[in-house]
Amino acid sequence: MPKTLVNLTLSVVTEEVEIILESYPKHPYQEAFSPSGLRQDLIAYVLSRVPNTYTAIEASESASNQTVQVRCSSEQLLHIENLIHTGILDLLYSGQKSDYRVHETVRFGARVSSWS
Repeated sequence: MPKTLVNLTLSVVTEEVEIILESYPKHPYQEAFSPSGLRQDLIAYVLSRVPNTYTAIEASESASNQTVQVRCSSEQLLHIENLIHTGILDLLYSGQKSDYRVHETVRFGARVSSWS
């Protein structure tokens, strides 16, 4: 029976993107990274910077019902989370979608209470 390759890292990155975007403000972040916005670019950004893990599963109709458990070390998960945060800023500020750019200046290392 033929088999299909499945990128296991994709499911981890997609899930982490969903979780992390929930913690960001609706505007401009959640709007910019909506499914019709930059979300796929963000996922591609992260996937291109981490080692990907694949598995081969049976390509039968029941293969769509197969679940594959993905395990990441804490270090790998932290690396993915950091890349997501970095990717959010890189993609927003890159000007690829000028409609979504943030026009405020954020000083790295500054405390939130000192932002004006």
